[in-house]
Amino acid sequence: MLNLLEIYKQEFGKTKKSLGQHFLTNTHIMDKIIESANIVKGSKVLEIGPGCGVLTYRILEKGAELLAVEIDGELVNFLKRYLHYYQSFNIVHSDFTKIDGSILHGKYIFVGNLPYYIAVQILEKCTELIDHVESLVFMFQREVAERIISPSKTKSYSSLSVFCQYFFEIKRVMNISGANFYPNAKVESTVLRFIPRKREFSENDEKAFLSLVKSSFLSKRKMLKNNLKGVIDISLIPLFFKRDNVRAEELSLVEFIEFFRFLRNVG
Repeated sequence: MLNLLEIYKQEFGKTKKSLGQHFLTNTHIMDKIIESANIVKGSKVLEIGPGCGVLTYRILEKGAELLAVEIDGELVNFLKRYLHYYQSFNIVHSDFTKIDGSILHGKYIFVGNLPYYIAVQILEKCTELIDHVESLVFMFQREVAERIISPSKTKSYSSLSVFCQYFFEIKRVMNISGANFYPNAKVESTVLRFIPRKREFSENDEKAFLSLVKSSFLSKRKMLKNNLKGVIDISLIPLFFKRDNVRAEELSLVEFIEFFRFLRNVG
């Protein structure tokens, strides 16, 4: 069995902190990610940030068709050298957040151990490419994952929660300690699985809806009428909610959707 992590250590000696590189070492976790993503022979997979290829190799061994996007040119060359014999493997040297969707053909299972510093931007890019998404299975810093899956009326609930839950049904797969990485990570990680859900609005209304949500959480301590002053006619807030002391953190995704529709209906 090809041990790409050991080969990487021999060739490079260390990872690049500037790119947030931490490579999985636990093969059981890698297999659990593949299982939760339902990757089988013939699956079309897009891996974001394959790193030294520990997960990449196991996906290819499953017989999947794999497109990898890697920002580190040295790792692109590394993977081309050691995985070139897999005809189903293709790698693009690029920042995923800047790729052109025209390189994608059909729907893919997206997987990745996302660099913590750019994880949210990668998620946003995935929503732009959502017509190509069958599912997403991503690893995040646990704190970020909690914000993504938090329900309303909880401490971690935020505009990110509403944004992600608008586009996807989300399930926690597992939590992972920092000891399962090379080099060891100082924080815990969480793997989440995302399945696209039915979109509620047209493209233009969707942008307006997400903008409203973002403005609503501008300051979590402030009431909706203060955050949305100058954005909407705030006299409409008590008409819809029957009170004016509403805060964004109290509102579920469904309530945000219904409130937006109400605003649209009254012009």
